[in-house]
Amino acid sequence: MVATMLPLQRVLAIGLLTAAGAAAADDYKIGVLNVDRVLQQAPDAKAAHDRIEQAFKARDADIARKEQEARAAAAQLENDRATLSTDERTSRERAIEARTREVQRLREQFAEDLRTRQFEELDKLKERLDKVLTRYAKDNHFDLILQDAAFVGRSVDITDDVIKALQAP
Repeated sequence: MVATMLPLQRVLAIGLLTAAGAAAADDYKIGVLNVDRVLQQAPDAKAAHDRIEQAFKARDADIARKEQEARAAAAQLENDRATLSTDERTSRERAIEARTREVQRLREQFAEDLRTRQFEELDKLKERLDKVLTRYAKDNHFDLILQDAAFVGRSVDITDDVIKALQAP
């Protein structure tokens, strides 16, 4: 139909469609949420970070101590290398390699456990955020809430309000 219209009619039809679309868009209330900022600034996120840090602090310190002991043993071997017999040097090298592998295994297991715990805490936080965000959207009559846009004007940025809503019980 548009292809058979005269150029002036086509321009008028497009203009009317555009105006109708813009008028319909004015009826929607849209908000944009910066999730990264929520995860950094929300009290629940800070509390989760503190819990994780507290839970893993001693284990991290123990692994760091073992890493330092392995480095010290390697340095001592280098200092003593000239005076050691071949058998003694080989024995110490194997012991240091075994210690180093064990520390590496401990560090990898620590990293895996830490990631798992962080994902668990993040899932809890996101579940709470979804509930708070849904309630906020309904209470404030939002039609659409987007997460993380390339540009967000102040009039549609709801991040601060959601952070405040997360503080409420």
